[in-house]
Amino acid sequence: MKSFFDLEKIHPPYKSEKGVHSCVSCGLYKDVLSPKIKPYGDCKKKIMVIGEAPGETEDRRAKPWQGKAGRALQRRYKQLGADLFEDCVNINAVNCRPTDKKGNNRTPTEFEIACCKRKVISAIKQYKPEIIILHGGIPTTSIIGDRWKRNLGGIMKWRGWAIPDRLFNAWICPTFHPSFIERQEKEGDSEVVWDQDLKHAFSKIDEPFPQYRDEEECVEIITDQKEAAQLLIQINKMKPPLLAFDIETTGLRPYNREVHKIVCVSFCWQEDKAYAIPFPTEKRPLSLLKRILENPKIGKIAANMKYEDTWFNILHEIHIHPWKFDTMQAAHILDNRPGITSLKFQAYVHFGLVGYDGAVSQYLQGSDSNLPNRITELLENRSSFNELLLYNGMDSLVTFRLAKMQMREMGISW
Repeated sequence: MKSFFDLEKIHPPYKSEKGVHSCVSCGLYKDVLSPKIKPYGDCKKKIMVIGEAPGETEDRRAKPWQGKAGRALQRRYKQLGADLFEDCVNINAVNCRPTDKKGNNRTPTEFEIACCKRKVISAIKQYKPEIIILHGGIPTTSIIGDRWKRNLGGIMKWRGWAIPDRLFNAWICPTFHPSFIERQEKEGDSEVVWDQDLKHAFSKIDEPFPQYRDEEECVEIITDQKEAAQLLIQINKMKPPLLAFDIETTGLRPYNREVHKIVCVSFCWQEDKAYAIPFPTEKRPLSLLKRILENPKIGKIAANMKYEDTWFNILHEIHIHPWKFDTMQAAHILDNRPGITSLKFQAYVHFGLVGYDGAVSQYLQGSDSNLPNRITELLENRSSFNELLLYNGMDSLVTFRLAKMQMREMGISW
């Protein structure tokens, strides 16, 4: 799991069934007036604007944003206090004009996006923008798609977020393409949302990019049974008013008690420290855990608390009380779009943290919700089990951080 924020590892040159992703294998440059259009703009305010692809006018003038959509974007940016070409640098996700057999504009293919990705990444390295505005689904696929492999979705899922992306050390702000707004002119709502998204993006101009302590360093893994018991005693004595916790299990549903078990559990009650331990099996430490989870003075936090509640109730007759906060429910209350409430999605859009489950995710998936997953394979050696414990601890850490952020946004005191 080390070095997962590595630009070369995230965006390596690679092959597909259509060949190496390159200008040569793409071939769009052969049939356009202006092949491989270069980035354009002075970037005075350290903003990079990424569009989808050149149109006919852009192809003729060899510059981005020269047609009707570009003029609309220039007007909107000017209203927000920025000049599109002086304050920003502009590039497209695909930098040669894609056309159909009749010579009309068309949507770039995924292969074309992948072929042009290296040019886009090179521009980000060169200009080092502090804000990257993605206009439309194509640039969102180009910049985010390689890392977010869990159902990327369309622009409606991503628009409006200002993501503190650690890979590029910049705020990534997806929103609509101006052509979409032009097509929705009669509707009205889309333009209002677009304005909100752009204002949110521009609000980051003077906001320092957040600095994070390495989350892996924030997790203490305790495998010694006596030390784990001491941790449980410590929590019982401290009685933290808010305690985030997370479990890793052998499946999704615990109802077959002969097959399923909880493998490990983690705790977090401060923003830069979490603890992960193997799940206690002996009577005394299990009793200590029960006291924590049923203590009325310790408010419990989870990401989808129904899951933890069900597993503890069914397998160990532990009735968790009181539940203080659920980050998944809060995410839905704050923004009811589908596909955004998971802890991993929230970790990325709020903290720029992505991919920390990479070492273990394949072992947590089962072929059926009632059947065991492959998590027991991670118990076969100390190294892989430590990877699981680290992941478990990071889940609690992120849950606690996210809960505090959501509580502040919702005006909830703790």
